[in-house]
Formats: sequence, C-alpha cells, structure tokens
Amino acid sequence: MSMETLHKHHIVPIYKCIELGLTTSYKINSKEFYFKENMVEVPREQHALIHWGYKCKDLKPLLEVCNPPQWVIDMIPLGDNRDVGAAAIIALGEIEQIDISGENNPRYKHGLSVGRYSSDPEIVAQFKENMKQYKKQYYEDNKEKIVESNKQYKKDNKEKIAEYDKQYNKNNKEKRAEYNKQYNKDNKEKKAEYQKQYNKNNKEKIAEYRKDNKEKKAEYNKQYNKNNKENRAEYNKQYQKQYRKNNKEKRAEYQKQYCENNKEKKAEYDRQRRGELKMKQRYKETC
Repeated sequence: MSMETLHKHHIVPIYKCIELGLTTSYKINSKEFYFKENMVEVPREQHALIHWGYKCKDLKPLLEVCNPPQWVIDMIPLGDNRDVGAAAIIALGEIEQIDISGENNPRYKHGLSVGRYSSDPEIVAQFKENMKQYKKQYYEDNKEKIVESNKQYKKDNKEKIAEYDKQYNKNNKEKRAEYNKQYNKDNKEKKAEYQKQYNKNNKEKIAEYRKDNKEKKAEYNKQYNKNNKENRAEYNKQYQKQYRKNNKEKRAEYQKQYCENNKEKKAEYDRQRRGELKMKQRYKETC
C-alpha cells in the first residue's frame, strides 16, 4: 500500500468517543465518526504519524494537515498507549520512527511483579524492593487522588473502621503500647506544639466538654491515681523538680508577692515555726 493512499482519520479516536459516551450521529461510507468536525482526510504516512504523535503528546503532525476547533482538540487523549497499535497497523513497519518495542508496546509489562513466588531468596528480595519503589512512585504520582479516595472511604465506612480499630487494639495491646511509647518519645516537641495549637483553636469546645464531664473526669483521675500511685509520685517529683528549675524567677516573684499580700499570716506562721523549733531544742537538751 502506497504511503500516499488517502485515509479518513478520526481526530478524536474511536475509543475516546466511546469513553465520552458520544452518540452516533455522523457516518461516512457506513463508518461512524460521531460528529462532522471529527474527520480529516490524510495520506497513510501522515495518518500513522498523527497517531504516534498522540502517543508522544505531540499534536504537530495533526496540525500540519488541519486546524480543528479547540473543543475538539480538548477531547484528544495524549500519551495513551492505545494509539501505538493504530500507528503500527497503519505504518506496516515502513516508518522507522514508529517503534513499538519495549515500553512503547501497548502490551508492555514492566516486570516489577516477577519473582513473587520464586524459591530463590534473592529474587524474592528483589521483588519486594521493586514493589516498594513502585508503590512509592505510584503514591507520589497519584497523591491527591489517593487522599481523596481514602477520605471518602473513611466517611462512608465510619462504623466499620471503628470496629476494626477496636478489634486491632484489643488483639495488639502490647504492640500498640510499645508503638505509642516510642512515638511519644520521638515526637515530644511535635505533640506539644500540636496540643498547644489545638487548645488555642478549640477553647470553647474544651471548656464545654470539661463542664459536661466533670464527674466522669474526676472519677477517671481518681481511678488512675489509685492504679498508678508509684508512677504518679515519680512523675510529680520529676515534674516539680523541672518546674522549679525552669521557673526560678517566676517562683521568686510569686513568693515575694505572696509574702507582701499575707504579712500577718506570714508573721503568725513564723511565730509558730519558731515556737516549734524551740520546743524541739529543749526536748533534745533534756534527753
């Protein structure tokens, strides 16, 4: 077949017209073109190059022979491997630049999943590494889509997710506790900053919650302190030690202000304290 043989080209490929749900409404010699602006007559060579251009995201071969409206151009798929097959069939291997080997072939398989069930540990290890890189790259390329999909899934499956989390935590208490402990240790500053910002942005909400749950919170604190006496005592000791160290000036100012506002009370306390010391001294001298 001559390179100059005229072909009728679908500017928007048939597969794309079907995907867009276009209704059949324009035929030439019983062949469906979907709409009048979707057909251009071109030589066989140019026809093959146009499809190859679609695959390579290049509309230059098409625009060399026609100037379709912008709304038609907007429907043309670019970078779709399905145009490789059309280009190859039309070219019949006579156009050097149309290469359908390797990744250019519409049936190309990347081979990353090969080796999953191999008996060779090295091949299995390579498979795992390939999949790790593939998933990482896929996430980077589809981040927004994945985030939106996860968001929608969580919205539609709240009860299911809550039940799963509850069961998982029940079955993995030690593992979960160890993970939380390590996470808290590694992210102290981050968590403190988050808590600070959250408290700042939700003052009314927090106040309302505390007001509605006073008894519940008091009971929880009572039970917690009862079950964690030693830990609580050690924590308070360390906390007070650190607080005194970090707030020397503040504590000194507070002490000064307190003494100034409570002179009589302070004088009475000092008098009682001196009396107690004298009694202790007399007791030591008589023993």
